Amino acid sequence: MKTLFLLLFLFPSALMASEEYSIEKHFQNPAKLPANITAYLTKEVGPSRIASCQEVKPHDLFEAEIVHLNAASKAYLVKPAHMCVCTAHYCPMWMFPVKAKTAKPIWTHPATHTLEILDKKLSGYRKLKEMGEEPTRGHDSVWSWDRDRYTEIDNTEWTLDPEKECRLTKQTSQMMDGRMVQHFIKCAQN
Repeated sequence: MKTLFLLLFLFPSALMASEEYSIEKHFQNPAKLPANITAYLTKEVGPSRIASCQEVKPHDLFEAEIVHLNAASKAYLVKPAHMCVCTAHYCPMWMFPVKAKTAKPIWTHPATHTLEILDKKLSGYRKLKEMGEEPTRGHDSVWSWDRDRYTEIDNTEWTLDPEKECRLTKQTSQMMDGRMVQHFIKCAQN
C-alpha cells in the first residue's frame, strides 16, 4: 500500500520535471506543426533568411515538440530544424498554444541557445529559463506566465572583461509591484 501511494505521489511530479531543449539537438518527440503556425513562422523569419536555406521547403524549416506547461495546458515549442535560419551561436524559438485557432505565440525569443522548462510554477504555469553563451558574452532570462503569455521577470547579461579576465554583469529583475530594477556586478567570477 505504501508503495502504491508513493508511486501515485511521484508520478505527477516526474511528468513535470525540468526539461531542457537546445538548438544543437533535434527534438526527441517531434510533433507535426499546423499549417497556420508554419505560415506565421515563414513570414516572421522573412524571405531572405529562408532563401539562404536553398532547397529546404518551408514546412521542413521548423521542428516542434509538444510541451506541458501545467496539467491541462500544452504548447508547441518550435525552433528551426536547420541552422541556415540561425546565427553562429543562436536561433529563434517560439511557443504556441496547441488548441489555438490562430497562430499567436505565447513566448518567443529571437536569439537563444537553450530553453529550460522549469518544474517551478508561477500563476499555475511552469516558468521558462532561456540561455545563450558565446566566448565573450552571454545571457539568461527567466519568464513567467502572465494571463495569456509569458513575460520576462529576470534577465542577466554578461560580457568578458579581457583585461581583468572576469565577467561584467547586468541583472534586471521584476519586483512584486511590477517595477524592473537593475543591478550591476563588476568582475563576477566565471
